[in-house]
Amino acid sequence: MVSFPSRCLIRMIIQFLVDAISLGSFYALIAIGFSLILGVAHAFNLAHGEMILLSGYLAYFLNRQFSLPLIVSIPISMFSMLFVALCLERLLRRIPDPHELNTLVITFGLVLLLQNLMLMAFSADYRIIRPETRLLDIPVHGLFLTETQIVILTLSLATTGIVYLLLKKTFLGKALRATMQDKETARLAGVNVRNMHLIAFGLGGILIGVAGPLYARMAYLHPYGGMEATLVAVILTIFAGVGRIRGLLLGGWILGLVESATTLLVGSGWRELASAVILILLLLLRPDGLMPKWAKSTQ
Repeated sequence: MVSFPSRCLIRMIIQFLVDAISLGSFYALIAIGFSLILGVAHAFNLAHGEMILLSGYLAYFLNRQFSLPLIVSIPISMFSMLFVALCLERLLRRIPDPHELNTLVITFGLVLLLQNLMLMAFSADYRIIRPETRLLDIPVHGLFLTETQIVILTLSLATTGIVYLLLKKTFLGKALRATMQDKETARLAGVNVRNMHLIAFGLGGILIGVAGPLYARMAYLHPYGGMEATLVAVILTIFAGVGRIRGLLLGGWILGLVESATTLLVGSGWRELASAVILILLLLLRPDGLMPKWAKSTQ
């Protein structure tokens, strides 16, 4: 027979793993759009986190003004951020070489612009979309899952799976992966590289449109909170490599475990520091990534 303290310990471990995997799955969703745009268009979008916040604020506005549920606000957010991403693609397309460095400068300016626009529209107050159901009791092992965790875990894994199948099983996905690997060879093989840039930004915008409302449900929105999401996307892209969906998902789970453990042991105020330390270690030790070989085989 398992003693009562042992059962409590097992229950706490399982609860911790569920919470960490839910957070990590969302982190993977955040990183996919950033990774696709960087891999296909070689554009380092520093405003990735601010675009997620903008999407979250849109969902918050729709919820407060029109009482739209999350499942309705997400499609609206997706189409809105698709338009924003395509406008960004048109802007970055005109940037001269060195392209990667200049995209950093332009998107940094976009960060400042979006931060001030969100500050003027929503002030510096913290905002969040409140769920109707706070807590769900799962009878197996006495686990407790919030409605927010269930929604985030389901939508994050479903969206990640769809993107993975798109990249692996469709001709469009093969063309995108070919462009990531070698633009000139892809062009010689008949791939329209410019269209691939447009599609990558479009997919990135759609993914941002999914991530933003989920972010507004799980965390507080404030105009200067986008850097955390951008940092997550950078860490996971370094870990997995551009466009490698399974690697991004694995990295998201690992980062979720690290941040959840840090929050549990020393408090939530150290969570961002743990992420920054992981990024520094990746850059110092293995700038080409620490992802295992089985995950690299997806590319």
